[in-house]
Order: sequence, then C-alpha cells, then structure tokens
Amino acid sequence: MIIVRSPLRVSFFGGGTDHPTWFNRPEPGAVLSTTINKYIYVQLRRLPAVFDFNYRVAWGMLEEVRCMNEIRHPVVREVLKHYGAADDSGYEVIYNADLPSQTGLGSSSAFTVSLLHAYFGNLGRLSPKHVLAREAIFVEQELLKETVGCQDQIAAAHGGLNRIDFSPGGDHRVRPVNITPARRALLEDSLMMFFTGFTRSADAIEKKKVARFDDRARELRAMYDMVAEGERILTDPNCPLTEFGRLLHHAWMEKRKLDSSVSNPTIDGCYDAARKAGALGGKLLGAGGGGFLLMFVPPEARASVLSALASLTFVPFRMEHDGTSVVLYNPDLTSNYLTSAARVS
Repeated sequence: MIIVRSPLRVSFFGGGTDHPTWFNRPEPGAVLSTTINKYIYVQLRRLPAVFDFNYRVAWGMLEEVRCMNEIRHPVVREVLKHYGAADDSGYEVIYNADLPSQTGLGSSSAFTVSLLHAYFGNLGRLSPKHVLAREAIFVEQELLKETVGCQDQIAAAHGGLNRIDFSPGGDHRVRPVNITPARRALLEDSLMMFFTGFTRSADAIEKKKVARFDDRARELRAMYDMVAEGERILTDPNCPLTEFGRLLHHAWMEKRKLDSSVSNPTIDGCYDAARKAGALGGKLLGAGGGGFLLMFVPPEARASVLSALASLTFVPFRMEHDGTSVVLYNPDLTSNYLTSAARVS
C-alpha cells in the first residue's frame, strides 16, 4: 500500500499564458503561484484475488468492476491502461481531499500527480518531481484531451512559492521566489480565501477562453507582464507588500475581460463588498465561474472583510513548500505481477 498527498495551489498572476495554445505560438508564458497546506490524498494498493471484482475505486462514488475499461473515473482508467497495468491485475484507489473539487485550486491535477506518484511508487519507482509533472500534463492534455494549462500539474508536483516559465514545445522552468520569513508571514496573514458555495467545470470555461486568445492577446500579454511585477514586489524588501494586493486587483480586471463566464453578478458583489471593507484586491481562483475567492487584506482590515463576507465560508490556509510526497509506503509482495508497457524516466 502507498498513500501520497499533493498540495492544492493558489495562482496569483499569469493564468492563461500557461496553456500550450498560447505559449506554442510562440508567446511568452509564465505564472506566479504558491501551493498551500490543503491536500489531495490518494491511497493505492494491490487487491488480492479473493474478490469478485478486480478494481475498487472510491471517489464521489464507489466503483467495483472486473475490467479496466469499466472504470468510470477517467484519470484512474487511463493511467492504469497507459502505464501498463494488466487488465486483471487488481487495484484499489481511494481518493480523499481537504477541500471540494472544481473550485479553482488545481485539485484535478493534484489528483493526477498523486495517482501517478502512488502508481509508480507501488512499482518501486519513486519518480522525480519534474517527471511526475511532465507525465501529469501528458495524461490530462494527451490521453484525456482536456483543455487545461500546465501550471497546476507543475505546482502540485514541486510545491512552494514559484515563478514557472513555459516555452514552445512544453518545456518549463520552475524558479523558487525567495522571500524572508517575516515577509512570507506577512503575505500569509494578508491573504484570505472564501468559498463561494458553488463549483464549476474548468474545462468548459477554458475552452471559451482559449477560443478567444486571438482577440485577447493584449490582455494575456499584460497578465504575463504582471508575473515579473508580482515577483519584484515580493522580493524587494523596500516595496510595500500592499502593492501586491493592488496588482491582484489589476490582474482580476484584466482576467474578467477574457470571457464573460469568468465571473458573475454574485461574485462581483462579493468582491466589491470585500474591497469596500478594506481589501486591496483579489481574484476568483482557477478558471473562474465559481469556487474560491482570494482577497488580499491588510491585517487591520481582516475583521471588517470577514463581516462583509459573512455569507461565504472563510478557509484559513498557510503556504507549503514540499509538493507531492509519500505519506505511507508498504511495498506489496504481489507488485512483480505487473508489466510496464510505458517506460517512465
């Protein structure tokens, strides 16, 4: 048995420029993001041949099926098929999460990274983080044909506060943003996250945004430029951190121009209420349309913002830097029955 956890992420700037449709033009692509201490957990183990099913998958439903192709969870099915599990090999996969899925925190990619990490680990191959990120991108974009970018998989695998740059062909570079412990603590104390109470399909929203890349090139270039500016604010000890909050507001105004589905009147009302209560800026996390609202709030205004957004659920968090990690590893004696049709290196 192996249990793996991978962190969820908060993306500050550059979202949209991490999509291959954009950076393969080529146009410059980069994001500034951090992972947080909220996780996706995947437990995987080999099933002994004593059940009347070969696969048990527990997520939003419980699946117990004999054939791999009968598995309804698309990521589990395609990972097992592509990476060489025999059809009668027998696996149990259990999913758990600290926060709901489809809420703008990169949970889908964190699950993919966790599943790959657990699957390879069960075979005795504890793969490097850059390999897990690369394979997760391949699974989502090539096997599942999802309209998703590349930042979530990389963030979940590597962890930390990073600038991630994207190059034509899919190459990427992860560069940690180094700030003092005191500045990091002030940043954490200034970020407040609220659950709006409803979820959305990121794939549907991303398809709309990608279709409008030609019309929204100016906005995307501006959002790319904000990555460098956000990094500068964080790393310059002489720059007031409040400038980071104001830049978030500017970025949110630009992001809303990408497509009307990014926001809605309810979200706009909550955002405006938070700003009137003292928040300097913020954004709806992920593709938009629902999920979590992130606000930059000077510590002295936290109580006022909490009161203004009392109808929403406040979710405290801290930043984390570990990335995907193994929580428990107990090698299965039966793991040598597996074949590996797809080599991972």
